[in-house]
Amino acid sequence: MQATETSIAAIICAAGSSRRMGGEKKEYLSLPYILKDNSFSENSLTVLGAAASAFASLPQIRFIAITVPPGEENKARFFLPKELQSETERVCFVSGGKTRRASVYNALLFLADRKPSHVLIHDGARPWIKRELIEKTIEAAIRYGAAIPALPLVETPKELDSFEGEVKFIKRHLRRENLCAVQTPQGFAFPEILAAHEKAAKREEQENFEYTDDAEVWGEFAGQVAVIPGDSENRKITYPEDIEPKANGKTLADAQRIGIGRDLHRLVSGRKFLLGGAEIPFDKGELGHSDGDVLAHAVCDAILGAAGLGDIGEFFPDSDPAFKDADSMELLKRAWQHVKAQGWRIVNLDCVVSCEKPKILPYRDKIRASLAKALDADPALVFVKGKTAEGFGLVGSGEAVEALAVCLITKILVIKDLPC
Repeated sequence: MQATETSIAAIICAAGSSRRMGGEKKEYLSLPYILKDNSFSENSLTVLGAAASAFASLPQIRFIAITVPPGEENKARFFLPKELQSETERVCFVSGGKTRRASVYNALLFLADRKPSHVLIHDGARPWIKRELIEKTIEAAIRYGAAIPALPLVETPKELDSFEGEVKFIKRHLRRENLCAVQTPQGFAFPEILAAHEKAAKREEQENFEYTDDAEVWGEFAGQVAVIPGDSENRKITYPEDIEPKANGKTLADAQRIGIGRDLHRLVSGRKFLLGGAEIPFDKGELGHSDGDVLAHAVCDAILGAAGLGDIGEFFPDSDPAFKDADSMELLKRAWQHVKAQGWRIVNLDCVVSCEKPKILPYRDKIRASLAKALDADPALVFVKGKTAEGFGLVGSGEAVEALAVCLITKILVIKDLPC
């Protein structure tokens, strides 16, 4: 096979069973991110999608072959970003084999007709691969024929030998300065790695032998492998706890809280009808120690409860004359400053206001904007719905107004980079 000069292909291995993930196929799982500019993203990048995006971002990579379990070729495409799903000529899916090496060999055979000069082989369970490391692997593979990224060992390795029940014994005390932990992508000259895999396949068939990675295949049948510095953030997902990015020892799950707040006020003559700081024309208003803004009070309880800081009664007790006829939106702003000082911010706020009259819909956008301003949030993250009680209870008789608020807050954790 004659290779085309400096034509690069990539193989992404995603044909494994993910048995250590508790039945979930790790390459299909979603990756939430908090970005390094401190903004929160709920993008739908999957583990596989993140890895594929990283390689697709390099124009010199002309073909990407992704190995998947047999029969999942069409299904797997939906786990890519939309912009890659349509690239059917550049991004292709190949049925995997019984072993990782067999899956890679299938992909190499698939790419043979495209005649790449070099190929990168990457674990699909390494979604945090950076473009810089891919480029350095390409450069080294072109220069040396074969190259892999690796990290120095920080723990002292030992080689084990005999076993006695559950006790293992050390055979050799190894020197870690001569050892490393290898990563992917591993880069190779294409014709040579294809020929090496052909020979490896014959050996596996004859001797029931299994290769640990493609570098071992190259080392046995083609020659030496160059080692370049790896990236500590280029982690491989093996167990469920590996899926979440971490910052300062915390994961995204540690940094999200839900809060709920509820309040009810009687409606009386001679008071303003206030909802979230918006005054609504009506012949009655809320009775309360403060100005009675029932929605502001519910939101206040929701955010304080989510942050575990208390409730509105603790912060602004109705026994304190200082809060007599107080502006409830100012109280909400003060409560939010306490929450914000703990590192929290609003992901979204959803509210329900129940009253027979007046109708809430004409004033909804005004209420949303007012609440969003108090919470330093985009109005798109705040929603308010109006309901009636169908004639039941104090609300149904027009004697009261009730508000329910549910919020999700997140604490800013900085993850250095997206995978591409």
